[in-house]
Amino acid sequence: MPNLNSTQPQTFYFGQKCLMGDQQVTQAFPPSDSALHRIELLFFFYLLIALSFKIFYHAYRLFVRHQCIQALEKLFQLNAPRQAVWIDGNLNPATVTSRVYEPIPLPISQPIADTLSPGDIPLGQGGFARDYKVSLTVGDQAVIELKSERFDTFVSLLASDGSTVGENDDGPDGTTNSLLVVSIFKTGIYTVRVRASNKAQEAVGPFTLFVTHCSR
Repeated sequence: MPNLNSTQPQTFYFGQKCLMGDQQVTQAFPPSDSALHRIELLFFFYLLIALSFKIFYHAYRLFVRHQCIQALEKLFQLNAPRQAVWIDGNLNPATVTSRVYEPIPLPISQPIADTLSPGDIPLGQGGFARDYKVSLTVGDQAVIELKSERFDTFVSLLASDGSTVGENDDGPDGTTNSLLVVSIFKTGIYTVRVRASNKAQEAVGPFTLFVTHCSR
């Protein structure tokens, strides 16, 4: 057992018991180099794990954000008609290619041929819709006729605030075509919404739309 009172060089170890006078004490010396290396290595591993977690967390956030953006783009990607033509064969000058939602301008007293497709407005419970805008004046009697041989048609007339002015599923001719007659009590821009009565994904296809009005 080393004696702390001795003047001779002595080697001490961590936690070694030594004599100081007539008393026995336990000396606490700095840890060895190997212990320091182990502590440094543990600290390095801690920093590596923390950095890896931070990188993974940011990558996960970017992935989730990207998926959310894609979902929103798919939800609000409202494609304009690829080819909306007049019945007489002339191209519709109001054809739009923008991805921003904007109802398609619709002429009065001029039938058009178009196609309802999965690229149109997705409905909350399935199916798709296609919107057109038309200017109507108070006192007008609007007549909207929608026909299709591919799906059971359903037509709605919406006010500028989104409220439903009128809608029709099957017209009086006994077919699945739609015929809506409604009186206009406020001048403004209205939306004619074309969709299928059956909201299934496959309820799409070509249709013809005709809007006319007369003043009372």
